Amino acid sequence: MSKDERIAAQKPARKHRRRVFGTIERLPSGRFRARVLGSDGRYVSAPVTFATRTEASIWVDLQRADLVRGVWKAPVRRGASPTVGEYVARWITEHPSAKSSTKEMYRGLLRTCIEPTLGSVPLVELTSERVRRWHYDLGERLAKDAEARRASLLARGRDVSPVSVFDGRSRQAQAYRVLRAAMATAVLDEVIDSQPCRIPGAGAPRRALGRVPDLAERLLSPAQVAAVADAMPDRYRALVLAAAWSGLRQGELLALTRADLDLTATPALVRVRRAVRRSDTGTMEVDLPKTAASLRTVTLPAPLATALAAHLDEFVAPGRDTLVFTTATGTNPARSNLNASFRRALETAGVPPVRFHDLRHVAQVFAAEAGATLPELMARLGHASPAAAMIYLHARAERDHALTDALSEAMVATNPP
Repeated sequence: MSKDERIAAQKPARKHRRRVFGTIERLPSGRFRARVLGSDGRYVSAPVTFATRTEASIWVDLQRADLVRGVWKAPVRRGASPTVGEYVARWITEHPSAKSSTKEMYRGLLRTCIEPTLGSVPLVELTSERVRRWHYDLGERLAKDAEARRASLLARGRDVSPVSVFDGRSRQAQAYRVLRAAMATAVLDEVIDSQPCRIPGAGAPRRALGRVPDLAERLLSPAQVAAVADAMPDRYRALVLAAAWSGLRQGELLALTRADLDLTATPALVRVRRAVRRSDTGTMEVDLPKTAASLRTVTLPAPLATALAAHLDEFVAPGRDTLVFTTATGTNPARSNLNASFRRALETAGVPPVRFHDLRHVAQVFAAEAGATLPELMARLGHASPAAAMIYLHARAERDHALTDALSEAMVATNPP
């Protein structure tokens, strides 16, 4: 036996080596690739490579710790993860309770606010830092767009007010809420490990000081409402009165039919069962109202019932399903045309610029001052939460002056000279 053969015979037999949980190897690029042993017995690479061996080792150790704790999940490769745009689009489509009109609004927010910046980002790479940067940049962009619209209106000689040009804060908050809700579902689906949308208060925008007038500043007096109604085209006069004294939303008013009005009852009634909405494609669609609380019956003041009866006689064709407020051709008026007529009526009547939606405040503030409780206001307005109705319990300036006079009289009576 040769010397080599004797040495080989003295070596112990090679034992079967147990496969290790993780491996690290240096790539030709100089970076390091880390792999861990998957549940199927195959090695799975980390979704990214690492600059140093230490960073790769830390990643393997973390994977091992998750395995010991029983929470380990196979790492998702970059190409296997859906992008933010893909996942949010699928989340919108598969939303179990959102109405078609709501989904269209979500898709508009995805297209204009989320996709331009985050749409192509793999979901597993969406971090809290990245969301914060997107949220800030989106706010800046929307604010610049608002300034551009304001400058364009001024260049055309248009009166610009806080109610005619918004600063984008609400849209920024809406986009954030959509992204946050979709990412919450991604966590439940175990597509990502944690919620990346963690900006406190980002879903509820703060009103810009000095930008949007308080309710008291947007509240028209009864005389102003009458003046604006008289300045509108004849077929829309009753629409303005109904918006102010019934408290219905514009979309709810435009969806009313003869069958929804009972002007012979005491007091007269209007039943809210539908609402007209502008779809994301620009078409007008009749759908269910905004919320379940919006399905309601509202009593009407006698003068409004009289105005509505005259409107039906002059402008509305017979038939229970005939729309109450239409164009001369019997179609639903485009909101852009209707709002343009409303702005001209405000100028003619010498009334400060307000939104058509602000007419809804008139009846509610007077109802609150007459002693309406919070649940009663919620029922009339069709609000699902007390917070929205609470604003009408705030006193207008005239009422505040009357209360101050009453306090003065009380002080004099208590402390005579």
